[in-house]
Amino acid sequence: MTDNQPTTTLVIRMANPEDIIHIDHLDSFSASPTRDIHRDMHKYFGSVDPSTHEHTIIFLMELDGVIVAKAELMLPPMDALNPIGYIKRVIAHPDHRGKGYAQSLIEHIIIYAQTEQKLDAIDLHVWDQNTSAIRLYEKLGFELQHRELYYRLSL
Repeated sequence: MTDNQPTTTLVIRMANPEDIIHIDHLDSFSASPTRDIHRDMHKYFGSVDPSTHEHTIIFLMELDGVIVAKAELMLPPMDALNPIGYIKRVIAHPDHRGKGYAQSLIEHIIIYAQTEQKLDAIDLHVWDQNTSAIRLYEKLGFELQHRELYYRLSL
């Protein structure tokens, strides 16, 4: 008798325009402000304002062919001195949280940023109440740079 354990295939890849439906679905679970990726397709699959970030790459994590998490890496212009990337919109599907997928995805992005993009650093923002994300980022070596307060006057 053999003990056959089920195998799973975990893949991290760059998104393409055909993935927009999956990206929109994952974005719907985010507490961050929404966006219209259809309107902004050029930001993700073409160039954007070169004065800030030239291009945004969306990384997807698939588990047995099902997209379970995503994160975005904004890249600075190629000629930037001390190039700094920016990670945003890290989202794991609620059914797949707490399994280490976000950590694996961010580790993949860090290696990509170092080896493929030759970035000097990576920045990100996180809501101060998102303690699980803060723990993850600190575990991965991110250091707090400053705290920011956000105010609004409703009229």
